[in-house]
Amino acid sequence: MSEPGEARGREAPVIELDRFSVEFPGFLFKPLSLCVEPGARIALLGANGAGKSTLLRALGGRLPDYRGKILLGGTELRERLLEHRTQVGLLPEKITGTPDETVSGRLSLISALYPSWDPEYAARLLARLDLSGDAGMATLSKGMGLKYSFVAAEAYRPPILLLDEPTSGLDPVVRREFLALLGEVMDHGLARTLIVSTHLLEDVEAFADRVWVLRDGRMVEDTPLAALDPRGSKHGLSQILYDVLDRPYPG
Repeated sequence: MSEPGEARGREAPVIELDRFSVEFPGFLFKPLSLCVEPGARIALLGANGAGKSTLLRALGGRLPDYRGKILLGGTELRERLLEHRTQVGLLPEKITGTPDETVSGRLSLISALYPSWDPEYAARLLARLDLSGDAGMATLSKGMGLKYSFVAAEAYRPPILLLDEPTSGLDPVVRREFLALLGEVMDHGLARTLIVSTHLLEDVEAFADRVWVLRDGRMVEDTPLAALDPRGSKHGLSQILYDVLDRPYPG
């Protein structure tokens, strides 16, 4: 990550925040400026209410009422909102769908929004995740809902993929398989940017090369994963990340 304007002479940032902030009753996401280069893989950490879902929703074009700027590919998100949303895959914390819809029916409905939607790829993802297209949306468990949401976010291969707690609710075997699949799709084709919020710190090493930590709507840590403990640790990465989460905000 770099500050806006510092990426000149290097590859242009895929995401740029310029004094981005947003306020809800009882919560303020403090102004944040940063740049993210293509191909970054970021773990977004923080307690419940820290602002992780707010940041992901804003980057995904689902929260346009913010102050400052969000630039994707160099243009302000709100100026070309529908176009930008086709460039970002967002796995939300909660799924949507009517009780009489099936997984395939819901995917077919949303596929019309994305010109690059690949129905064969969607079918392969469903099979890989062992999710039946005939399953009713109202019958999906939390884990099955997460699988559906991943297919919905990935089937058009967006250059930016935002995942909000993707492994929450999955049993250990399925979680391991999902992380393996995530690694495969991110390694396929051109450099893609990945930002994943998670409470499962043991998953971070499987997908991330950078760590962001939010606390009370403020970015308190931004560091390469390898820099957290360059000499190696006797306590393991999870303990190091817990220590980072507990670290007081400087100043």
